[in-house]
Amino acid sequence: MSTNENGFGRRSLLGAGAAAAGIALLADLEAYPQNVNRSSSPSDLKITDMRIAVLRGPGGEGRGGRGGFRATIPPATPGAGAASGGTIVVRIDTNQGISGYGQTIGDGPQPNYVLMHKGRLLGENPCNVDKLFRKIKMHGGYNRQGSGVNAIENALWDLAGKAYGVPIYQMLGGKFRDKVRMYSEGDPKSNSIEDIAADYKERVAAGFTMLKFDLGVPPILRGKKGTMYAPANYNGNAEIGEGPENYYQGLEVSDKGCELVADYVAAIKEAMGDAADVPMAHDHFGHLTAKSCIKLANALERVTPSMLEDMVPWFRVQEWKLITDSIRVPTLTGEDAYLVESLEPLCEARAVDYIHPDHLVIGGLLELKRTSDMAAKHSVGMMVHSNATPIGYAAGAHAIAACQNFLAMEWHQPQPAWHKELTDKGDLVVKGYIPVPEGPGLGIKINEEAMRHLCRPGEFFTDPTTYWDSQVGGEKAYT
Repeated sequence: MSTNENGFGRRSLLGAGAAAAGIALLADLEAYPQNVNRSSSPSDLKITDMRIAVLRGPGGEGRGGRGGFRATIPPATPGAGAASGGTIVVRIDTNQGISGYGQTIGDGPQPNYVLMHKGRLLGENPCNVDKLFRKIKMHGGYNRQGSGVNAIENALWDLAGKAYGVPIYQMLGGKFRDKVRMYSEGDPKSNSIEDIAADYKERVAAGFTMLKFDLGVPPILRGKKGTMYAPANYNGNAEIGEGPENYYQGLEVSDKGCELVADYVAAIKEAMGDAADVPMAHDHFGHLTAKSCIKLANALERVTPSMLEDMVPWFRVQEWKLITDSIRVPTLTGEDAYLVESLEPLCEARAVDYIHPDHLVIGGLLELKRTSDMAAKHSVGMMVHSNATPIGYAAGAHAIAACQNFLAMEWHQPQPAWHKELTDKGDLVVKGYIPVPEGPGLGIKINEEAMRHLCRPGEFFTDPTTYWDSQVGGEKAYT
């Protein structure tokens, strides 16, 4: 069901219509959408099933966050689709033999974030994308919770595009660009300054015109006296747990510490040579207070960072306003935000210079376009965060193509070798850009067999998800 390829060709009525009505009618028909799938009747399309593949990497490891792995994973429950989180690819099937694909963000959403919506979608026409998204969006949420709703929305757009024979970007209003600029971000090969510099020189040589380097302040300053004031139980990690916000933790950096962090960046850029002229942003500073963020940003100004990301949580508008108004380096945030209205207060207050939504968290492809237009209204720029497989990146490229207000999208490196096997595109990025796919829907062919060895038994498309067929309830947003 999932591997059927759409048959495309000029609509068969074209010749008959021209013969009956003459050249004028032929001219009118030429304006009709071409390459519509003749085996598809979009108005009669119905969702019949939804299944997932949980990608854990070769050997079936379970991802436990940034670079971490769980030692044990409970067995999958028959009919439930999966036992625990990973990179989840969703496939939505229809009564006409065509399927649509989407994916969650790539570091650990739970399968129930996707499958809980199945009972609400069965029997619906997937071409009614906005209607169906509004039906399920109240069950999404910020950070990884919204990722399940996003994966479904992406798959619905893929289905609608295949049914009508057009790329997703065309259904979002057409495109502003033929290729999407990427910035390169990810873990260098080691922690030595020479290796970091060599790694980023390679990225520049590959064609990337923007970079980002995670600048963990506590690890840089560990063991250096008079540089950092931390809680008594602080263990030197860049971030203390996942619960407490910055201002709860009392992590302060001294002027001396800020200057040493700037020296560290300066050494990397010196070793990069001419490649250091490519803009480089910074992220993952640690849970610093707003005052320490300001001191650090002012110290870093001499090493010309292009942007400073997520210095405090995205929903702290006043703190962001304080930081942005106190420094001369551009700021951005928003990768964990869900729905356009969550980022609007930041933009209305001009509390950041750029928003940074993730197209697999914000609420889908149409929601990304809405968010872009909202930010533009307030003269705030937009970058796009991503950590995805080529399936997710292709979806993002379509949405970004339809957004006027856009600077660059994150290309998380290094990409696993198996990413190249998932679609017919191989290397998705070409000299620092993703060419916007031109085929129907996502415009890529999905290789399901390449995913099979990445999934544990019970967590592949062939495994039914019947448990979720009738799991519905709690639909009221208010009483």
